Amino acid sequence: MSLRASLATIVAGFAACVAAGCGGGGSDDAPAPTVGTPAPIAMMVVNQMPIPAPCMGPSLTFFQGTTPVDVPAGPPTTVQVAQLFGVYQIGFQVNGWYWRTCSGPGDCPNPSNCQNPDNAGQVAVEIAPDCSTAKLVQNFSAFTCDTMVPNASDAVTVTLQSSNPCTVVVAPTSTMLTPTDQCCSCSSCTGSQIPAGQTPHCQ
Repeated sequence: MSLRASLATIVAGFAACVAAGCGGGGSDDAPAPTVGTPAPIAMMVVNQMPIPAPCMGPSLTFFQGTTPVDVPAGPPTTVQVAQLFGVYQIGFQVNGWYWRTCSGPGDCPNPSNCQNPDNAGQVAVEIAPDCSTAKLVQNFSAFTCDTMVPNASDAVTVTLQSSNPCTVVVAPTSTMLTPTDQCCSCSSCTGSQIPAGQTPHCQ
């Protein structure tokens, strides 16, 4: 399962859980409090993250509920940031094809049947309810395959450009992700394009 698919699946499950009132509840002699769903915040994203040549397409994708929203470089793109786990945050991925790092036994070639190579993830943007602050959430691994995909935590920065309208800038750091050879994917990497210990896998 690709990062995009796994995020959408788990966000859908979380949304269903919230809607159904999963967990908790009132006492036997008192009604449970009614909990309203806070309105999402419209956040404009200025994408300064390049996509590595010869990869093509938007370099960032945000996950707005169950809907992936591509954010190309250029004019800002607006995404809706909902409350997730009690704070306003939205996960995103850095597009392109990258090999994951094998950090221990069982991590490679295809842990949890995740796609390999894959887009880079484990990152989110968190904003204050009044958009007075914005920060990068690193090692954002609340989702099924996200701990297993290439980690973009050290490769991107998030800065607040404006609180009104709410605008953030996503830019690269000096720690760049290394794309696959010629940006080959799980279905096209062959021969010497495949590093030792890695096996291409598509879901």
